[in-house]
Amino acid sequence: MSAVEVRGLGVRVGDATLLSDVELSVEPGTWCTIVGPNGAGKTTLVETVAGLRRPTRGTVTVGGCDIHSLTERRRALRLSLVAQHPVVPPGMSVADFVALGRTAHHGVLRAPNARDREAVAGVLDRLDLAALAPRDVATLSGGERQRAVLARALVQSTPVVVLDEPTAGLDLRHQVELLALLRREVSEGGLAVVATLHDLSLASQFADRLVLLDHGRVVLDDRPRDVLRSDELSRCYGLAFRVVDVDGTDIVVPVIPSVTPA
Repeated sequence: MSAVEVRGLGVRVGDATLLSDVELSVEPGTWCTIVGPNGAGKTTLVETVAGLRRPTRGTVTVGGCDIHSLTERRRALRLSLVAQHPVVPPGMSVADFVALGRTAHHGVLRAPNARDREAVAGVLDRLDLAALAPRDVATLSGGERQRAVLARALVQSTPVVVLDEPTAGLDLRHQVELLALLRREVSEGGLAVVATLHDLSLASQFADRLVLLDHGRVVLDDRPRDVLRSDELSRCYGLAFRVVDVDGTDIVVPVIPSVTPA
């Protein structure tokens, strides 16, 4: 069974069509990254997959269940979300912030049990956050804060994680570190990931598949190297690209038109 199945998905808001006839299937242990120009519908797609937005037509199933038919708590047991602009409350320790991810397991009115505390400690350790556990989450650097947000998602222990531009605002080192941590969870833990990324080079290095979205429609769904070398990529972005192989890694370089001085 696929971890995520999207069938005939359409989203309309008023007269605007944001998504149209989107088909997507993501297996366990697979990282699928949605790419495309601004306004392509990437955030709308991940929000709909995560259950935050209801589709006009079509279905999203996670583990065989329609994600939009589930209660918020039952949805949180199947899928976790890292939003593009996560809310980080001040005055809360890193450990307590990460522990919020266990709420769906023990309920709002019950205190965390030994299994919850063990899960939190394990994720803090895996993401190298144990030393920061007592710190106020609001005092963390950008990279540390994003790791804490990812930790909160991972401690939910869901088979699927959805991320919308998880590296936004991070410098290159912290982008790579965060994506490498997530890649390890996919490879070693069988996690299914649906993410959006603007950086095509980083997307190709960490994802198993790239889905090229444009005007709310899937244009390509293939291996990263095939999507990056396609004519459709340049057409959708309205920009020519060169793909350079650097020690087996594809680097995407935009071709800047020459400008003749006046």
